[in-house]
Amino acid sequence: MSEPFVPKDGFRPLSRAEVETVIGRLDLKPRAMIVRTADHLAGDYVGEGRDLLHDAITRALTSRSCREGITGEQFIAGIMRSIASTARRSRERRADDPISVPVEMLAEQMGVGGYTVQSADDLIETERVRRICAGVLDRLAAASATQANLIDGIGLGLRGQALADHLAISLDDLATVRRALKRHALRLWLQVELSISPPDEPGPP
Repeated sequence: MSEPFVPKDGFRPLSRAEVETVIGRLDLKPRAMIVRTADHLAGDYVGEGRDLLHDAITRALTSRSCREGITGEQFIAGIMRSIASTARRSRERRADDPISVPVEMLAEQMGVGGYTVQSADDLIETERVRRICAGVLDRLAAASATQANLIDGIGLGLRGQALADHLAISLDDLATVRRALKRHALRLWLQVELSISPPDEPGPP
């Protein structure tokens, strides 16, 4: 189960009424940033972006704590990220269980022609690499709320001033945060690179 959003030392937790006020100020128009963030994170969620957003708002109003100084967008984005991450891990656990599908049913579902099916080995390798990369992203996002928001913004295709606005920081601070993310990503990549592309086994003498 994912950890709840708990207030940090030195920050006052908002009362339930204050949380309701913060949530009430959210811009929920179709192209609003929080809606786009929900659509982006919904890839790991069973449902559409609006379903994930609704789930996050419900949890914000019933079971999550918000600290003073956090915007509604940051608060809800953190909850959505937690929900999506939990859903992905649950799906990965289910993927470890073998499922038997009759060949006739598989052929019927695929229809006629035009499909290329990867071999079992290729599918396993693709999923293995995806899990490693997802783990790196999770570790990067867990390092700080700012770094997590930066990753979300980059995933949404934001650049320059739009990305700075997403993080509520200046362009100079954005450059500093981006450099820190790159350094952190490089350190983590050095740890997993050999897992993704192990060196070739030496041939016989």
